[in-house]
Amino acid sequence: MSAPSTDNGGARDILAARWLYRALTVLVAIVMFAMMSLTTLDVAGRALFSRPIKGAFEINTFLLAILIFSSLPLITWDDKHISVSLFEQWIPAPVRWALSVLLSALSTAVVAGITHRMWIQGRLMAEGQHITGFLEWPIAPIAYFMSVLSGLTTVILIVLTWHKLTGRQGRYAGRGGAGTEYPGAD
Repeated sequence: MSAPSTDNGGARDILAARWLYRALTVLVAIVMFAMMSLTTLDVAGRALFSRPIKGAFEINTFLLAILIFSSLPLITWDDKHISVSLFEQWIPAPVRWALSVLLSALSTAVVAGITHRMWIQGRLMAEGQHITGFLEWPIAPIAYFMSVLSGLTTVILIVLTWHKLTGRQGRYAGRGGAGTEYPGAD
């Protein structure tokens, strides 16, 4: 980890980024544990007592959406998306750099589009008062939650694209790509 920033604003930014990173990590862990526990209890209840947990499928569906969209900013932050580099060794470094920037910019545009469409979908679901079939839970809040986390991923992608474009070793860059620090580092 490099020397801390001497300006007070930079220190606040790093503290906020670390807090957000850790909060998302804790959320992902809690959701994964909840999914595992719910599935285990549902299967055990079904097998041992012929009494499954009512609405377990719908609850797991909500938890899965939360898990995926909570993990996306973390994976993006760490620059750990799956990539295949079959021909990378034969591509000149300047071309690899240009392709990296282009792919990052394209990813930013796609995720921004998903964010926009998910927000619209949440609004439509809220207006239509869409609910789940069994538990009758409203669906709009989960769509808004997914949109907000997708928006956070868009912001992270913008920062990572800027860091790749300028060649900076950003203090918010992920472990895998643009830098060596990450917000959760101690």
